[in-house]
Amino acid sequence: MEAYLYEEMFRLEERHWWFAAKHQIVLAMLARYLPAGAKIVDIGCGCGRMLQLLSQRHEAIGVDASPLAADFARQRGVNVVQGMLPEPIGLPPGEFDAVLMLDVLEHLDDDVTCARAAASLLKPDGILLITVPAYQWLFGPHDVAHHHRRRYTRKTLKHALEDANLQVDYLSYYNAILFPLALVQRSAQRMKRDQTVSTAPPPAPINALFRSIFASERHILGKLPLPFGLSLLAVARRG
Repeated sequence: MEAYLYEEMFRLEERHWWFAAKHQIVLAMLARYLPAGAKIVDIGCGCGRMLQLLSQRHEAIGVDASPLAADFARQRGVNVVQGMLPEPIGLPPGEFDAVLMLDVLEHLDDDVTCARAAASLLKPDGILLITVPAYQWLFGPHDVAHHHRRRYTRKTLKHALEDANLQVDYLSYYNAILFPLALVQRSAQRMKRDQTVSTAPPPAPINALFRSIFASERHILGKLPLPFGLSLLAVARRG
């Protein structure tokens, strides 16, 4: 990501509707698969808010390629090492109950190799939980600022995971309820040829409403797949 985005992320992760709701969804998904005290590694942990929440219930460690992100994460009192798969990151293979790659694969030139390397950290019955942005036709200024290489569909994400010798247990779009509103907003931005990227949350009442709407999908995800959405979520296991 652009360097200025790390500071913004650090300031906003606890209160911006998108981050807060996404964290609720991930925690709910993990609760479906793991008992308390599980060993979890968060690959691409960013500024560490997700890792901070994980550490309240589990034994969690984070990994990030950016020294700036790692420094911000340590300010939250979490355990972080600097590195990026598929290079060695100093963590033992076959030791973790879950590996998270939350909005990570889209940044990588070789997503398949990195997913395979992440899966090597799992215990035989462990899970890889992945989120990525959806639909290449939505690629825009936000993706450029965040150094995304691509966006995914169900088909392309499933193929990437299978090419990494992973068995997909669950795969769904999410952030579906707000999807039509996002399409209107992004279409208006394109018509205006507006290339600005704003991460500021909306006014507090709207921020709270969006958070509640988005987070409500946690009651569906893991049970049924959603047919569309701004992002994708997958749970996979070693093949």
